[in-house]
Amino acid sequence: MTGFDTTFDPQPPAKKTSGLAITSLIFSLIVCCPVATIIGPLLGLGALVQIGRNPALKGRGLAFAAIIMGIAFSVAQGFGGYSMYKNFIEPMYVGPRDALTSGFAGDIAGFKGHFYGPGATASDEQATAFIEQLRQRYGKFVSSELNPQTQPQGGPAMEFDYFLSFENTTVDAEAQIIYADETTGVWPKALGYITVFDPDLGDLTYPPSGDDGNGPDETDDADTDDEAESQPGDDPADPDGQADSDPDPGDGD
Repeated sequence: MTGFDTTFDPQPPAKKTSGLAITSLIFSLIVCCPVATIIGPLLGLGALVQIGRNPALKGRGLAFAAIIMGIAFSVAQGFGGYSMYKNFIEPMYVGPRDALTSGFAGDIAGFKGHFYGPGATASDEQATAFIEQLRQRYGKFVSSELNPQTQPQGGPAMEFDYFLSFENTTVDAEAQIIYADETTGVWPKALGYITVFDPDLGDLTYPPSGDDGNGPDETDDADTDDEAESQPGDDPADPDGQADSDPDPGDGD
């Protein structure tokens, strides 16, 4: 027997990282999938419970990171989704509904307030005349429904097709939604124009001048007709369109 009595304590086994903690972090980092960033924190909570019950497991830091990042990404995605809905999707589905509801309730200022550009600055008489023409033709306004077959083109101003339901009938319509004004940088998310298509009684457009540059412009058709009527050769007394420089040849006698 030697003079030294050395006792060696056995080394504790190395802890194993919780697979649930690793999985929770992976799910929380899948930011392209909103469901994954919700599952990640839930798995992280489960990992904390698992680690607390099993001293041979580690990975609390991974679990906490999964919980924090998953919640943060979920909140950001929720805010982004809400913003997308309010700024782009809702205006498309609502279309001219709120404007027409205000107009038929007698709130002309409210009706014009749903427009941007010429529709907002048109006279109250023009706005009232448009509403009254609709009322006389079709009765009370009921609802507006987005045509599922509409195929809008991308851009700061987009046209959508709608079904407008009135007390007496349903008519086809087109409405332009101005999402952004590239000149001023304003995002109005407002109507540019409304056109109601009526092959029997004629189409109705507000604002009626067509100054927005996109909607149908009835004045352009009238100008074209006037120009066509004034073309040379239309005067029966002067078929070649040339003025007679000597209307009375006898004056030279």
